[in-house]
Amino acid sequence: MSERTIGRRDALRITAVAGVSAAFGGSLVWGVLRQAGLHRVSETRTRMGTVVTITVVHPELEEARQMVAASLEEMQRLEDVLSRHRSDTPMGRLNAAGRLAVPPPELVELLVASAEYARLSDGAFDVTVAPLLDLYESSFRLRGGPPTDPEVDAALELVDFRAVQVDDQVISFDDARMSVTLDGIAKGYIVDRTIDVLVARGSERVMVNAGGDMATGGPGSATDPWTIGIQDPHVANDYVGLARLGGECIATSGDYMRSFTEDRRHHHIIDPRTGRSPIHTSSVSIVTGSAMDADALSTAVLVLGPEAGVALIDRISGAEGVIVTKGGDRVRSSGLGRHLA
Repeated sequence: MSERTIGRRDALRITAVAGVSAAFGGSLVWGVLRQAGLHRVSETRTRMGTVVTITVVHPELEEARQMVAASLEEMQRLEDVLSRHRSDTPMGRLNAAGRLAVPPPELVELLVASAEYARLSDGAFDVTVAPLLDLYESSFRLRGGPPTDPEVDAALELVDFRAVQVDDQVISFDDARMSVTLDGIAKGYIVDRTIDVLVARGSERVMVNAGGDMATGGPGSATDPWTIGIQDPHVANDYVGLARLGGECIATSGDYMRSFTEDRRHHHIIDPRTGRSPIHTSSVSIVTGSAMDADALSTAVLVLGPEAGVALIDRISGAEGVIVTKGGDRVRSSGLGRHLA
């Protein structure tokens, strides 16, 4: 092998082929980047209740550091608006009072988008599922088991996306006892906004990984896509397929991510129509042009199941998906092949 200098384009292509872990941690690829005059800056923080890693490869070290710092600031700003787990955020105040005047535009945007996904999925995606989530979490924490049928039925009376009224001046619930959770869509939204910050600052090639929601951006990603392994929900450290992301995003929802029971019969994704976790699907991975769309769609499809889920994916332009059933079968959307293999 000749010892000619490796160009920056060649170095970026090598990181794409080598994969995320090699690109951001492998000694061989590190050497390639140094020879090409590129710098890698990576930060891992806890955001949105998950581990978030932002990594930038850029010719200027200080500029790369500033890019990562700015993107982390944007993540924190949005979490300070959208978190339902804090009483001091606009989301926390909305859930406490059932009404919020002059809401932040980000909250309005997400609730409008959430209502659209609720309609598209016939209610399989519904942010007003929060009372059911709270019920299950408290029941398992206090009693070590699931809630009773009457308790589930009572919580279901507070679940209806049509009972949330949204405009630029006020957000209100028809029943003040209601509450909403944006856990199935906000993470993707924040990832999208983070990518926007990095690309706007001139990043040539960037990836953001937020606990299963991943987005790529920059002209270098479009030229030489990232190769991402999709986790097998039944076998640790194994994959059900690969995704090629050249500016696209991927999100995965799965029963293994946060389960109340070892058999995964009860987990954090609950069907808003029945009040119970789906019994047919273990995981769903969706590739689209937006992490927010992939986030919401993966949740909706996991609730719907393979047949209805694939039908929903196929109705959305540019979306692809792979569904893994409880029995281990893999069901793929008709659009499979552009980005998923």
